Amino acid sequence: MHINFQTNFNYNKQQSISKNKRVSFSGVQSEFSKELKDYALNNIKDATKETNLIEMFKNLLSKVLNPENLKGSGEFGAVYKIDDEFVLKKAHNAQMEVRSFSLNDNPILDKFKTFYGDYVAKFDDIKILKNATITSEPVCAGVKEGLENNWQKMSYYRDVYLKKFAQLPQEAFDDVAADFKTASSMRKSFDTINPNNFIADGDKIKIVDDMVDPNDKFFNSLAGMVKVFLTSFDRNTKAEYDVMAVGSRRNLLRKIILAGEKNELNFGFTMPEKQELNDALALCDIQVPWRDIQADLCNFRRRYPNMDERLKKVNEYIDELEDTTYNYFMD
Repeated sequence: MHINFQTNFNYNKQQSISKNKRVSFSGVQSEFSKELKDYALNNIKDATKETNLIEMFKNLLSKVLNPENLKGSGEFGAVYKIDDEFVLKKAHNAQMEVRSFSLNDNPILDKFKTFYGDYVAKFDDIKILKNATITSEPVCAGVKEGLENNWQKMSYYRDVYLKKFAQLPQEAFDDVAADFKTASSMRKSFDTINPNNFIADGDKIKIVDDMVDPNDKFFNSLAGMVKVFLTSFDRNTKAEYDVMAVGSRRNLLRKIILAGEKNELNFGFTMPEKQELNDALALCDIQVPWRDIQADLCNFRRRYPNMDERLKKVNEYIDELEDTTYNYFMD
């Protein structure tokens, strides 16, 4: 499901349910959320309580599904706020006749640092998720939904998105790279087509959409990171060059490359991935082709097994990339 998240939606930090772990809950709760929370924490199946939750959810559903509670929508579905604890996520064609309830007995959230897309419970095909953000105004990557003109998109991209993401700490990007590598090891992928699935909440980046099966459009690679954070305005529009955005884009590119090196993330081997990497360099006004940079980064990985030393050398190398005549390995 591709969801475009608005910049004013309110998510609180999401935790997973497992048979051996408890879920952390906080915030303003509806009566439904209190009952669901209690049942999830106890983690003991009770048919009577499940029937009661189904009835409560039926009564709640029509109140939640209104424009005031809409927090994000996309091609296939939408997300609505229930309260400070929970949101519901439904496909546009989901049936409204609620008959079944289930908890998520096999969550994968514990494996990730930035992924908040797993569900707590399901009522038929409607998923209940913990709110992912702790701030009142999270910012999605790329351009928010609703901007039609290129000048509007470029202005928002530069003055809102880049301003926010370029000041995020290096650790925020390190965590995304680590999760890309973890997803790859699980033979799963994040939706890197829609940058709006990645939000800045405080000083962290959070991924708020479903995981998907990898294919030639979803990249668990450095190319996937630049596609999300540099080369896309939204899921349908490639980013355009903007001389006023070069400085911020270079800042992001540095953090992405350092994050990739820290986690030894694969660069991307397909032609579309290589194209994304070259497009990112062009947007950053760096004339060195990606194949040369990748060769240099591979040399760093071989020459400097100590990670701290390697990252220091890579950071110095990135300093020199703005001078397209400089060749680090010819010194």
